[in-house]
Amino acid sequence: MRIVNLGLDSSVLDKTSRLAGRIVEYGNLAEKYVIIVPAVAEKSAALSGNVQAHGVSGKNKISKLLGIYRLAQKIIEDEKIDIVTVQDQYYLGLIACLLARKSNIGLELQIHGFEKYRALRKIIAKFVIPKADSIRTVSQRLKKRLVEEFGVKEEKITVVPIYVEVSDKRLEVRDKRNNQFVFLTIGRLVSVKNIGLQIMAMAEVVKMHLEAELWIVGDGPERRRLEDSVKRLDLEGQVKFFGWQDDVSNFYNQADVFLLTSDAEGWPLVIVEAAGFGLPIIMTDMGSAGEFIINGENGIVISLNNQQALEQAMIRLMENDDLRKKLGDSAREAFSRLPSKEEILRRYKESWEKAIHNPNVPN
Repeated sequence: MRIVNLGLDSSVLDKTSRLAGRIVEYGNLAEKYVIIVPAVAEKSAALSGNVQAHGVSGKNKISKLLGIYRLAQKIIEDEKIDIVTVQDQYYLGLIACLLARKSNIGLELQIHGFEKYRALRKIIAKFVIPKADSIRTVSQRLKKRLVEEFGVKEEKITVVPIYVEVSDKRLEVRDKRNNQFVFLTIGRLVSVKNIGLQIMAMAEVVKMHLEAELWIVGDGPERRRLEDSVKRLDLEGQVKFFGWQDDVSNFYNQADVFLLTSDAEGWPLVIVEAAGFGLPIIMTDMGSAGEFIINGENGIVISLNNQQALEQAMIRLMENDDLRKKLGDSAREAFSRLPSKEEILRRYKESWEKAIHNPNVPN
């Protein structure tokens, strides 16, 4: 198979990045693998003998999309590409759809989740998704939505959870300091993560438990607003911002409970990592909730944007050592049952084969 991947993450242009390493592994399954991403400056990198990465720059989003289209079209023709795969069902997905139809090659969509729809995005997604020859998604929840909302045939969909390697720095006994009780959250500080909900909940939790702390690891456009909220609620001693960290294993090892209160997710990597470290998890009902994290079995699942439910779950886990241990142990067991890297790669290839064997067949 000869594959062009239209991606979004320019870190692939750095040969030492984790993404570049994963792309090389995908490329090992193919005869030729080329990934094209939007970038600040034009750049190309040979990641391995048969894997190349290209960054396309432009004055604005439209010029970058046009540049990606032109470069991809040339590569498709020159390299006799069989499949175009794309990490987006919106604008980049539309580019991939046009390329696949023009060149009569297979189209694979990679769907990790759905952003809040704007009118144009919704129109594009409704156009692009049914035209895919195969779709690779990260959860049964998303598969169900694709079938019910977009009318995709089940046999076109391959469910492939994102593989996560937990650091070998994981400790069987966590490194605890003082008498603190640490709630940990990790991720980009953006509105969809709804970290403000955790801060509001902390304002109530500390009234009963002064030892409670919330550690926020990550950075993003919401940081200033969140910091202002912490000051307004007089929580500077209980809520700590650590910024972006290359190695988060030490934070997992020192935490007591992991929090994820997003309004939307696909298959959140941090939940898998937290489970691998044996942390009890409180998360909102989205993404892998109900599939990987089961309420009452290996975590606590609460409804979206429910501050009272979050407060109650946090206090419950603080006051119940046995429940914390049970949920943490069960989360680690669920992690151990996830597909191996070899199985993940096998499913990737299976999805490509669905696209290449029957390209451009109507939904």
